[in-house]
Amino acid sequence: MPVNLGVMAEVGRQETPTFTWNPVEQMWVQEKGGAAKPPPAPHDVHAIQTWFLDPDVNEWIQTVLGPMGRQLAAQWKGAYRVPEAAVVRTSKGPRKRSPLVFIVAAAVLVALIGGVAVAAPGLMGSAANSSGAPNTPRPPAANGGTPSNPTATAAPDPSASVAPSADPSTDPTNAPVSTPRPATPRPATPRPATPAPTPPPDFVTPQVGPVGTIFRITFTGLPAAAPYRTSYTRGSVVTGYTTGEVPSSGVVVLDLRTLAGSFPPDTYFFTIRAGNAVKTVTFRIS
Repeated sequence: MPVNLGVMAEVGRQETPTFTWNPVEQMWVQEKGGAAKPPPAPHDVHAIQTWFLDPDVNEWIQTVLGPMGRQLAAQWKGAYRVPEAAVVRTSKGPRKRSPLVFIVAAAVLVALIGGVAVAAPGLMGSAANSSGAPNTPRPPAANGGTPSNPTATAAPDPSASVAPSADPSTDPTNAPVSTPRPATPRPATPRPATPAPTPPPDFVTPQVGPVGTIFRITFTGLPAAAPYRTSYTRGSVVTGYTTGEVPSSGVVVLDLRTLAGSFPPDTYFFTIRAGNAVKTVTFRIS
């Protein structure tokens, strides 16, 4: 009797190893598959996530939650989400300015300077020609007295010769015209850009206190209107605290009341997650 080897191979194939990360106990829980080494610790150790081993490429790939993952998600509300390290974001570099703007500005500036230099000699020459000739003194009367008619002028003597000017430079109409050289404008120095104001750092008041102390925790610079959730960590134990929405000011203020039995003396880490922002402050119970 012939045997279908394809069906036997499909039935006998072992399931792919699958693990779910438990953020509370900080460890991998195997969902299915044979004995296999678990994947390395994920980047986001505070999120529930399920991974399986792809035998073709021998890589661990994130997938939907397995039964244990769904059970943990039902127990810890809001703990299941896409890890932030799995989202790759690329930021655009600063936009470079085109040098064509500076070239056009320099060409316009050179044209203006050249036009002023060409028009200056013509303007000064026309101003010199439009100026009146110097006043010629009136000749005295023949008898040495004042002429009877002060408005009448004596007729010029044709035999008298006009004496040439000794120095042509003394005649203002023949003096050389000096063209002032326009000053070369200095390039404008760009003002340094004013840096954007940085939000004040996150802080907790007081930083150290006995059991029963109310620690006031302030987070700043959070995205407005983004939903947030908080938790505090002691050692490897993560405990969810509260959720809400970030106000328009981007500042969240929380009061954490420590009770005996729930907060043994140790160092604690209080974390808030809002949008893409993750912030943590530290306080200690003495």
